[in-house]
Amino acid sequence: MSAPVHSLFITLKRSFAGTREHHVRILQSLGLRYRQQTVEQPNVAHIRGAIDKVRHMLTVETDVQRAARLAAEAAAQAPRPPVHVRH
Repeated sequence: MSAPVHSLFITLKRSFAGTREHHVRILQSLGLRYRQQTVEQPNVAHIRGAIDKVRHMLTVETDVQRAARLAAEAAAQAPRPPVHVRH
């Protein structure tokens, strides 16, 4: 059984240009103002409903998924041991 999800990390992937005014207001209510911005919101029903209305513009991660992704990115950026070539 997995751990309960306490928060959602929401990233705006598309800009407001050409977006319906209703969708813009929903995105602003989620705390999103510009593209590639990420906000943390609680995992409650009304937040999930707002996300569902504009899901084509967002990327949503749980706190567990985000921690795993950041750890994987940090491991990929870690310096590798030097390669010793013997001739």
